Amino acid sequence: MALDVGEVRIGVAVSDSSGFLASPYTTLHVSRDEAQTWAAIARLIDETGAEGLVIGLPISLDGHIHAQGQYVLTFAERLKQHVSIPVTFWDERLSTVEAQRLLAERDQYEQGESQRRGSRGNFRKQQRSRPHHSQQSKRRQKGHEIDALAAAVILQEYLDSADSNHGKKIEETRL
Repeated sequence: MALDVGEVRIGVAVSDSSGFLASPYTTLHVSRDEAQTWAAIARLIDETGAEGLVIGLPISLDGHIHAQGQYVLTFAERLKQHVSIPVTFWDERLSTVEAQRLLAERDQYEQGESQRRGSRGNFRKQQRSRPHHSQQSKRRQKGHEIDALAAAVILQEYLDSADSNHGKKIEETRL
């Protein structure tokens, strides 16, 4: 299981049982009561049968750990007291950018599909039958998707490198 830790939300991704393919799983809200956040993560570990936890560590392009990276390190140290599986940090540089790119590609594909259906006269009916959502709720939903997808990008990179043994895994002793 992988976590993309933010101050408001935590994206969660899991891999298939073979450890070959990562998929977005869910997004957690960071609670003001940390005990709720730890309990939610522990529940997800139990629910998914995760054997290890990969946490994306934001390292700046200059190779240093700045404020957000320090936040993630502190978060992970507190989390370790509440989970019994190994925790690994992974250099998550540009994972959110990659997640945004993947979502944009998906949206373009879906828009193209809608336009093809629309050319057959169904597009207008579909548009009218859709419930109206506020722009704010659409942005919020997109944020949730990006967080979980960013976690999947982190986990997929980790899984891909596990076989070749030359990834961006960050040994805790170096931190």
